[in-house]
Amino acid sequence: MPVQQLAVPGPHNPGADEGTPSVVARCLSNFRLEVDGQAVSHWRAGKARALFQYLLVNRDRFVHRDRLHEVLWPERADHHSSSLKVAVHGVRRVLNEFEERDGFTLLHQNHGYLLRTNSAWVDIEEFQRAFDRGRDAWVAKDHDTAIAWFQRTADLYIGDFLTGETGGWINEQRQWMRGTALRALSALRSESLEREDWPAAMHWCRRTLDVDPHHEATYQTLMMMHGELDELGRVLSWYEVCRHRLRTDLGVEPNERTERLLAALMRGRSRPPLTGR
Repeated sequence: MPVQQLAVPGPHNPGADEGTPSVVARCLSNFRLEVDGQAVSHWRAGKARALFQYLLVNRDRFVHRDRLHEVLWPERADHHSSSLKVAVHGVRRVLNEFEERDGFTLLHQNHGYLLRTNSAWVDIEEFQRAFDRGRDAWVAKDHDTAIAWFQRTADLYIGDFLTGETGGWINEQRQWMRGTALRALSALRSESLEREDWPAAMHWCRRTLDVDPHHEATYQTLMMMHGELDELGRVLSWYEVCRHRLRTDLGVEPNERTERLLAALMRGRSRPPLTGR
């Protein structure tokens, strides 16, 4: 059975049809700024690209220049160098090349800068919007709508925030977005288990492990599902994958619940109820 596809009420999806925005910024997976489908690659100033990325995350909010110096040049004590002006000039030169598209506007205000998103589509903005709507629908007990928005959240999460790039603020933002994706995937996994749709649940388990390969509760869910299907070889295989990853990457052993679950499934005893934790 294929993974159930649910219609999401109204999110804007670039590439859908004639409503496609001409300016698109993507931060999930590799960074990409596109104008009319073509990637912008000529960031002339060394820190211009990094400055744009930081202002994009803080879009429509004023950021003081001292904060920008701390983020872009954390090793420097001098926060009054001309480096920031050079980076700002580099961003302006890029934005000026597609000024008629009205995608972004960079404003200077009181010793700082603000990046205004006008007609541009930004994946991290849509990602957070989808999750927030899913959470609100869940609280309102409109679970079908919530699941549709959580699926939109998962679909947008095609990779970690700014994959391959480093920096303290990048790592922090990456962890927040990873956590948001995992919460959406947890809801999708739980809903599939409640419907006893094993293929869909396995799909969401796989997506979860793509985001967090050490998520032990997901290995437990996979073990229980294969136990329900009397596939004991697969139960043992997932346990071994879990143990290897925890030992090799984190230097820890599977927890007591995982060990008890393995023993019960391999002995064919009554199995614990499936959960989407």
